[in-house]
Amino acid sequence: MKLRLAIFAACAAFGGLTAVCHGHAANAQANSGAAEKSTKVAVRPVSSLPDWNGIWTPNFPTPNFPGSKGPQAEQPVLTPPAAAKLKVLQEAAARNEEPPTESANCLPPGMPTIMFQPYDLEFLFTPGRVTIIQEAYMQVRRVFTDGREHPPDLDPTFNGHSIGHWEGDTLVVDTIGLGHETPLGFNRLQHGPRLHVVERIHLIATDTLEVAMTLTDPDVLEKPWHMVRTFTRHRDLDQMEFICEENNRNPIGKDGQVSTILHPGATPSKNGP
Repeated sequence: MKLRLAIFAACAAFGGLTAVCHGHAANAQANSGAAEKSTKVAVRPVSSLPDWNGIWTPNFPTPNFPGSKGPQAEQPVLTPPAAAKLKVLQEAAARNEEPPTESANCLPPGMPTIMFQPYDLEFLFTPGRVTIIQEAYMQVRRVFTDGREHPPDLDPTFNGHSIGHWEGDTLVVDTIGLGHETPLGFNRLQHGPRLHVVERIHLIATDTLEVAMTLTDPDVLEKPWHMVRTFTRHRDLDQMEFICEENNRNPIGKDGQVSTILHPGATPSKNGP
């Protein structure tokens, strides 16, 4: 993709080379398509896939959620630098301070948090692809199930690049390319640029979906971290439009940072207004 963008940029700069540029662009696209085609496998028919129709809402409380009872979730084992960052966040929380967050500016939280926000999910099956729509921020994930591999040179994105395959009725998803600094899914702690996420998604009851994640992040985690969330199906619901910028009243601090006020009595960070 980067090669094609570079070619088009060169064409724009040197209009007199239009014919040559078109030829190179066509060749680059043909080569890219040939490489992709060579990795494709037989795509499983949509009619043979499990029934995930409907809207899926997360079940609360989740393990380790305040007031939660029963089995507790696995705790991440952090690297020393990550543990130090977490300590700073916990000390701010003890002072009832809300640290600046990019989500307060309406940037999406990215993977893996996209799967665990307190909003619903929808799964769309098409040949060779599963599309996951998160109501919050109207985010979209595309999971390619046509046998392709991860591209060798990925641009960092919020949700990364996801490829998947079916093991019976379980969708196994492999995601990399998560270069943005977004939450790891644990007390606002952010993940590193080498985060690798593997998900196993399947029904554990007619209307209950389980998402089991394994997170590997050498910059933040001493060892892989496993977490599980469940969702309940609602066939009579639909997603609502979610425009974060509309009526956004999060306070802007003197340093230009934005904090989210989540509960009464909380205050922005020390640089707040």
